[in-house]
Amino acid sequence: MTSVIQMRAADIPRLAEVHAQAWKETYAGMLSEEFLAAVTPESRLQMWQRATPEGMKRHWVAEDDGIIVGFAGVQPAKPGTEAAREELWGLYLLQSHQGLGLGGALLRVALEQRPASLWVAEENSQAIGFYQHQGFTFDGGREVVEDWENLVELRMIR
Repeated sequence: MTSVIQMRAADIPRLAEVHAQAWKETYAGMLSEEFLAAVTPESRLQMWQRATPEGMKRHWVAEDDGIIVGFAGVQPAKPGTEAAREELWGLYLLQSHQGLGLGGALLRVALEQRPASLWVAEENSQAIGFYQHQGFTFDGGREVVEDWENLVELRMIR
């Protein structure tokens, strides 16, 4: 049975594992194998351990039979996105759980129908199609993430 719930402190170790694996699955072919090899559960664990109780209220996990298989996180929108007060900073699901409705469920719980922005890799046609289906459109925002081997991201809003 699948469900989407608010993140809990006890979720952090598994969340770090899922984050690293989903990142590798998502960006395979877009980033080098060497770059992706450095994305480890340990590196993600350090990031998630900095989550404050207030920050955890802005993150949700997708579970399948009690095992975390994905997550979504929302933060205040960055300046320059006047159409949205919130930004979906991440929505990741393990490949094994994509196409089952969990991505839409995560998005609905995280944002409901509120306006929001997000950044998506220009080469990630699967994610772009998903977000378009969820009502997001490109607004012309484009950035090159130098720390991610110059990955090009496009901004979408709804």
